[in-house]
Amino acid sequence: MKTLQLKNAYTVLRLTDVAPAQSTLTDQVEPFLGQSPQLVLDVDGIQFNSMLIGELVNVHRSFEARWKDQEHRIALVHLSDVSRSVFERVRLTEMFPIYGSVGEALNGAD
Repeated sequence: MKTLQLKNAYTVLRLTDVAPAQSTLTDQVEPFLGQSPQLVLDVDGIQFNSMLIGELVNVHRSFEARWKDQEHRIALVHLSDVSRSVFERVRLTEMFPIYGSVGEALNGAD
């Protein structure tokens, strides 16, 4: 994982596909959850499966608990068409707004 940008009230993280032998997505993202109440996850190149979606939901739960007394959100950018379709079908777009680029996500947060 690489931190792309920390700008004002936004944290933008570019995620990499997590191999089973490496730490979980939750473990990778956890240190950044407290940086700001607006988190943008760049998921370019990640193929979501049910396990990774479950981890993303766990990240959301941790984030919600941390920022419960303040306006907050996690947005996703660069989601593949297939993954976007899955997120829409299971209504995860209500939990994770989806944008085409980091710029769109930052502008959409206003």
